Amino acid sequence: MEGAYTFTCQSCRARLTLVGPVEAAPGTDSTWPITRGLPGQLQASVFDNASVDESFIVLDGKRQGASVGSHPGSGQAGGPPALRAGPSRTALEAGPALGTTTTSTTRQSPPQPVPLPQQQQQQQQLMQARGLEESFVMLGAASALAQLFELASTNTQVDHPLCMDCVGQLKEEMEAQVRSAWDRCRTLAWACTLGNVRTLIPTQGAGADEEYYVLEEISRLEQERDQERARAEVLGSELAAVAAELSSLAAASADLDSLEERYWHDVADFELLLRAHTDERGALLAKIDRAGQRLQLLKNTSVLYDAFKIWHDGPFGTISGFRLGRTPEVPVEWDEVNAAWGQAVLLLHTMAQMVKLQFSQYRLMPMGSHPRVADKRATYDLFGPVSKLWSANYDRAMTAYLACLREFGEFARRKDLQDGKVMPFNFPFAIDGDKVNNATIKLTLNKDARWTKALKFMLANLKIALQWTVKQDQAGDAPPLPHLAQEGPQLLPEL
Repeated sequence: MEGAYTFTCQSCRARLTLVGPVEAAPGTDSTWPITRGLPGQLQASVFDNASVDESFIVLDGKRQGASVGSHPGSGQAGGPPALRAGPSRTALEAGPALGTTTTSTTRQSPPQPVPLPQQQQQQQQLMQARGLEESFVMLGAASALAQLFELASTNTQVDHPLCMDCVGQLKEEMEAQVRSAWDRCRTLAWACTLGNVRTLIPTQGAGADEEYYVLEEISRLEQERDQERARAEVLGSELAAVAAELSSLAAASADLDSLEERYWHDVADFELLLRAHTDERGALLAKIDRAGQRLQLLKNTSVLYDAFKIWHDGPFGTISGFRLGRTPEVPVEWDEVNAAWGQAVLLLHTMAQMVKLQFSQYRLMPMGSHPRVADKRATYDLFGPVSKLWSANYDRAMTAYLACLREFGEFARRKDLQDGKVMPFNFPFAIDGDKVNNATIKLTLNKDARWTKALKFMLANLKIALQWTVKQDQAGDAPPLPHLAQEGPQLLPEL
């Protein structure tokens, strides 16, 4: 008689159906193939191709702890196990079967012939007993499977039943846990060797080679420990030396900080002194600039121009405001003419001294309004009044003065030629003996107009000589400034 039992996997909640004959018992060839899903769709399991006696667990009445009732009509005990008052956890969850239970049933002997109505009644009772017996067998098998699953769940701490996929996954998880436990054991053993464990209790399956390896490893670790201790001592001594050096460097750093602070104070003082020196130097440079401008103005302004101003007034040439000459229209007084000659003699004498010229034939004698010109033989008066008919002494004095003026011009020309000037000095009006620009300077038997004109040409040449002299005086080097002993401010001595 075939029986089908439906359970639910306690892990993935899949529906499982257990199919097999109800009379299957240990030692028979009957099997309980497990199907998952629709009937007829078989799945491989660890129970495939296994005999019943390798997968079934027989739970008798004593192990079940349940009373065994006699089958109606049987002559012996050992019918299907009695159902429990309440369904178990596994029976309610209906999981897959790991095995089946078998029950011993005793068939009734055939009934005795009875009358027909009684025989029909007995046949009906027999059929009812057989249906009841089959029901009891089915219920007993399901109860046995439920009790088996509950017992397996209690002993393995895993809820049963399980499908084949969940069983394989559970197996992999348990193998991983076993490997993790073995790794932990090895780690703990290694930690014990680091703690100078001399004696190790070998695990099951460990031999003398493993103990020798552990002892050798312990010896190597002890050597490394001694080396590390020696190294720690060396590093400790080096640390002490570094600490001492650090303290000395800290003291040196403190000294450097104090020196740096002092240095910055000195820098601040120096900047103050430098700023004061800069201000003072700026003021001195401004004064020097103003003095230089004033000096240049004074150089350009010659005293000779102011003291001896040579100009003209009509037909007369003037010097310092005095007219030199006479005309019939303007008869100039002799006192004015004498004063003009006195200024002319003084100017030529001063210019000769400035250029350090010594006249070769004559000597000028400036004496105010009574000037004279002397040579090696005599002295000639250069003042009047004189007569136009006989004025030889006066004429000689004027001719000697004109000769001195011509010698000054020749000296100036030689000077320019020595200096390499392109245009050397030259009078605008040529002087030849007693004539200036072909006009005689003598008064005897001469007309006043011609005499005055010659004197005017002479004063023009004298003015050109004055300009050359002033330029030579301005071309001289300026006196050097006094040398400064020290440039910059004097730093205060350190205390």
